[in-house]
Amino acid sequence: MKDFFHSIRFKILICIAALLLGLMTYIAVSGGFQTVPEQIINTITSPFVTAADAISDGVGGFIDKLVNADSYKAENEKLKAQLSEMYKDIMDYESLKEENAQLREMLGLKEDHESFVFSDLCDVVARNANDMYGGFTINRGSNDGISLNDPIITAVGLIGRVTEIAPSYSKVSTLLAPQVNVGVLTMRSKATGVLENNIESAEKGLCLMSNILKDADIKAGDIVVTAGHSGLFPEGVAVGTVVEVYDDSNGLSKHALVKPMVDCFDVTSVFAVVDFDGKGLSFDVEE
Repeated sequence: MKDFFHSIRFKILICIAALLLGLMTYIAVSGGFQTVPEQIINTITSPFVTAADAISDGVGGFIDKLVNADSYKAENEKLKAQLSEMYKDIMDYESLKEENAQLREMLGLKEDHESFVFSDLCDVVARNANDMYGGFTINRGSNDGISLNDPIITAVGLIGRVTEIAPSYSKVSTLLAPQVNVGVLTMRSKATGVLENNIESAEKGLCLMSNILKDADIKAGDIVVTAGHSGLFPEGVAVGTVVEVYDDSNGLSKHALVKPMVDCFDVTSVFAVVDFDGKGLSFDVEE
């Protein structure tokens, strides 16, 4: 017997007993009350339980979609309709805001030029083909009270005149075009001249003011407005700003390059001035 206690077998049994005692102590301290066999079984079966739960959830979701498909479809259609209505409301709001801004522009123009009679707001619907001067077509014509040669303006200033008319549309030539000759003067010094444009100035996006007296007081920065003496354009409408002044080659007059108040290539809506004080009194337009 004494030999047994000193044998390797006894030492192995002591180790196993110590291991079991430590395991039971750990379980008791950590709050677990499962037996060792239960823990072993749970450890082995845990992956299978997890997989079964996942399969159960998937099958349940599939069945839910299958049973409630019509309900989900109806809800989807309802949400689409609500979203479409929201987009429509936003577009209507933006359109109304733009219209209000344009009406304010017209009121401002009316206050500044009491004699002016305006058309309804005209939208630019096309750019005239092969027109390097920025000509465009508007969506109003003779049916809307617009006539050939009527001035075209915005709240900022003059753009050009109607050079072709139809019942439902009009074609507009801009200030950059050679056929749009405008008598002008500077606001500061009343130096007078005529816009007589050419390709060179138009390529720079500028108007050419000619027939300026050699001793006229005109310089860069001067504001140029319509003189209103031809009966074609009303008086006092802003045209542009002088950017350069130089002597004519004959030495008897000056020229000035004028930057238009309105970018003819970017404008999207305009007004036609269908009547004004002095319209047609000295009517002489070269087509």
